[in-house]
Amino acid sequence: MQERGQQRYQVRFGWGASGATRVAVGAHLLVWVDVLPAAHDDGRGVPTVPLGLLPDGPEVVLGHLGNAGAVAGRVARLQADRGDRCVVAVVAAGHVADPSGADAADRPEGTPSPVPEFAVEDLLAAGAVVDALVTSGIDHTSPEAAAACAAWTGLRRAARHLVTASESAAVLGAERVHAALAVGPELVTLRPSTERA
Repeated sequence: MQERGQQRYQVRFGWGASGATRVAVGAHLLVWVDVLPAAHDDGRGVPTVPLGLLPDGPEVVLGHLGNAGAVAGRVARLQADRGDRCVVAVVAAGHVADPSGADAADRPEGTPSPVPEFAVEDLLAAGAVVDALVTSGIDHTSPEAAAACAAWTGLRRAARHLVTASESAAVLGAERVHAALAVGPELVTLRPSTERA
């Protein structure tokens, strides 16, 4: 029996650090999609990223509702630099908390990653990234990535309302949610590629 994976597709989609490990095999870019900061990140306007739990190799960038076009632009530049297609792993962070209440980024090194819970804001933003890639001509998507894209294209007009009305938003409060949604279109590189040239 074959292992789960999306290796035959150029654009892939998964959930959380464990999903990243599965869908980033052979990827050149990993887009960590995390729209809202964790509730315990007081005073911080950006999500905490568990870089230590993400697979080595691909460049890691932060994706959200405001920068899907910038992600697509980065993929186009990578393809031009490579002279070949760029494999992209789009990974929705989801909500991850262990029974003690600590989020995934606070877990000790080597501790198995818990399975993330569904977060509508991350699904929609991941779909926006996939849609931007498809619009730019990078459309060899896995069924999982296509489904995330369909969620975004079907709900894009209601996306901000859905995010502000979500479970995650209720925990954070309106001010922090609006601040997170106001983040600009710039691309933030969280980790350069660790692949050898």
